[in-house]
Amino acid sequence: MYERENEQDFESVLQDGLRELIAQDGDYRTAEEVCWENLRVQTFAEDSVMTRDKGLIISLPNGREYQLTIVRSR
Repeated sequence: MYERENEQDFESVLQDGLRELIAQDGDYRTAEEVCWENLRVQTFAEDSVMTRDKGLIISLPNGREYQLTIVRSR
């Protein structure tokens, strides 16, 4: 059980780190701010995605959305 808790913590840290890397621009804005010409990045939890996985929803100004799912492979 303890190992699973640490895994969830790592997945959260990885999710948050990726979010910041994707969302920041030259001014190092936070993920909540506008960047990359109105690119929006939200976590699965923030976008109410029905999953236990960690991940990000990347929304482009033209309406396209991409999902980045964080799943342990080994």
